[in-house]
Amino acid sequence: MADDARASGFTFFLDRGLGSRIVPQALREAGWVLETMDERYGADASQRIADVQWIEEATIRGDILLCKDLAITRNLVEARVIYTSGARIFALATARMVGKEMAAAFLGNEAQIVHVVRRVIEPFVFAVGHEGLRRARLRYPVDGA
Repeated sequence: MADDARASGFTFFLDRGLGSRIVPQALREAGWVLETMDERYGADASQRIADVQWIEEATIRGDILLCKDLAITRNLVEARVIYTSGARIFALATARMVGKEMAAAFLGNEAQIVHVVRRVIEPFVFAVGHEGLRRARLRYPVDGA
């Protein structure tokens, strides 16, 4: 199918909050090409790397970022790097999800995720939930600045 991650040619990068076993395994079994923070930086270093660093580095590599929650949209420093680097991010709508539930949310929105990445060129963060995707407000640029 043209709207699946396997056929898209996209590479996804998973933040540390999504773990390194359950979510990556489920996505890989569905054909997603991805890398976890532990794989890229090592298990110890991935716990210490600043969000702004991995966001920028993954974006420069052309990765689509998958995150555990929307906190990065509210932190001004992280929001700035998302905006200035041109990051494309899908974050879970609620951080209360666990392993299989997180994977199911991404897999259940696979076609929509691929569709958004193909059509939206500006930096973005979309909230991913069981009821679909919604664009999240990024706290940058600051209104009135």
